[in-house]
Amino acid sequence: MEQRVTVSQIYKKYEGHPGKKRYAVYLLQIFGAIYTRLRFKVKVEGRRNIPQEGPVLVLAKHVRNSDIPLGLVRGIHPVRWDVWCIMKNTLVGGLAAKFFLHCGGIPVDRKNPEKSKKDLLMARQILQDGHLVTIFPEQTHYKGKMGKGRTPGFRFILGKPEKAVAVVPFGFDYIEHKFPRRTEVILRIGAPTQFHGESEPEAFLHDRMHEIAALSGLTYDHEFAAKGKPTREKT
Repeated sequence: MEQRVTVSQIYKKYEGHPGKKRYAVYLLQIFGAIYTRLRFKVKVEGRRNIPQEGPVLVLAKHVRNSDIPLGLVRGIHPVRWDVWCIMKNTLVGGLAAKFFLHCGGIPVDRKNPEKSKKDLLMARQILQDGHLVTIFPEQTHYKGKMGKGRTPGFRFILGKPEKAVAVVPFGFDYIEHKFPRRTEVILRIGAPTQFHGESEPEAFLHDRMHEIAALSGLTYDHEFAAKGKPTREKT
């Protein structure tokens, strides 16, 4: 059994990053809870699929900016607080840059992840330290359809782990209503699949993208052309 992450480990600093801060995490939780309750009628399915300890990589559908507070505050925080999230590097230069970093944001160049090697290596180290990291494999918003899963960042973060990493698909299904009715959203969290050192990243991600699509009430129509067979070893 994995050892539970301690409070000091949650707020550990990493080279080149200020680390998560309690004030930021608590503010995000408080205001995120208020915002999501006022704006959305939320239903969460499959929260028990998130492992309570050990390294976890969450692959989330990206529909709109509200995915982040919804997924974090209503989906993941009830299970664990050692949560980090890949974010676009353009947010680092804004007024709220420090706050996003203190919440556990890891800035990455979405158009060219290779330029963010240092930050992706940090994300890999965070995983190896037993934390939860969230990425959006589509790398941008796709409303009402699925974008293609991008392999470079996914492959780089996971590397070839000595110990298996649980990879969890996370879907968002929005149902819009006219004001004053709140928008309905169903957060669906799928069963974890173990990524091993010998797993083939392209095939593995392609399989997970189909799961994300199903959890979001969509279909994944992008073809898989890489070598290797998708793996479906569930925990």
